[in-house]
Amino acid sequence: MRQIIILSIMIFGTFVLKAQDALPKFTVTPSEIDALTENVVIEFDVTGTAVAGLTDVYIWSWAPGLSPSEMLLCYDQGSPSWGSISQNAKLDPVPGQPNKFRLTLPKTVTRAGVEVTFNNVAELFGVGDTPGKIKEFGFLLRSQDGSSEGKQTPGDMKTSITLLPLEFESSYFRTFPAKVSSKDVITAYLNLSLIESSEDQKLAVADEITAKVSLLDENGTVLLTSESMETTFTNEEEYAFSFLTNMLGEFPEGSSLDDVTKCQVVFSGKVYNQDGTFETVSSKAFEFDFQDYE
Repeated sequence: MRQIIILSIMIFGTFVLKAQDALPKFTVTPSEIDALTENVVIEFDVTGTAVAGLTDVYIWSWAPGLSPSEMLLCYDQGSPSWGSISQNAKLDPVPGQPNKFRLTLPKTVTRAGVEVTFNNVAELFGVGDTPGKIKEFGFLLRSQDGSSEGKQTPGDMKTSITLLPLEFESSYFRTFPAKVSSKDVITAYLNLSLIESSEDQKLAVADEITAKVSLLDENGTVLLTSESMETTFTNEEEYAFSFLTNMLGEFPEGSSLDDVTKCQVVFSGKVYNQDGTFETVSSKAFEFDFQDYE
């Protein structure tokens, strides 16, 4: 009996330790931001993490490629120090919701004896005059003394936020918005001047480019594939088309839009021969996940 009790305690202790190793969940409002976006709210849910249950939770954040890389909220002056985090880095608790905290912009703090307002992410990292320098930033949540931060270490990107580019960047395939939900109107773009070497190169000279969309569940099972849709050739020399997932066709019995987690897009075109016949060539399947926005 004693052995059973000891074993039960060990199993329970292991479960608790694993639970406290969980990474914080977070949402960003608006869902897509760049370095200059204002009125941003980042809400953190620390349930099951190393800082769960704490009244005061601090953010330690860094942006790869910057020097120093740490967010200005983390230190008051001089160089950032893990052992002396600034009170400015303390997150605001969400009223009535233990284990939930927020970082809201604009944020006004006193730093090195001077009142400073940070309006956007670029200013948070001291690159307000050169916002293109910051592409993403990582973070961890910790106690004031740094004793509770879970398995994360400063500099890793296990929890991070990617920023939209401030300037248009050409790519072989892209969507607008860059991150989409299954309820968004989605525009997909194909730039054949940037065709990848692994593709059938005949596609670069094909005519009558069309596209098909497939919707998949979490297991990768195709639930629905659309009819071919015409594309238009844009001023940026991309082939583009727009779609709404709930207008692509009928789902098979027993499935619905609620089961959809992924999307695949395949472009096709016709390559005509001298005798008037043609060959149909297709791109690879471009796959992306649907985001579950609150």
